[in-house]
Amino acid sequence: MPVPSGGHYAMKKLKGGGYERLHFSKSGAVDEAKNMKTGATHTPAEFKADRKKRANTILAGGHR
Repeated sequence: MPVPSGGHYAMKKLKGGGYERLHFSKSGAVDEAKNMKTGATHTPAEFKADRKKRANTILAGGHR
């Protein structure tokens, strides 16, 4: 899935070695993350699912 136009990329060093490429939107939110060592990509749809899962955990009495 292509990322929206605009924004910028940045590289982040990972603890276990290697790098992760992040795409930031114009508003500063991370749209996509790609592990440069394994090639695994975290897409905007997966970020949305993570936010929903985190919100449900907090509402159910989980820890912040």
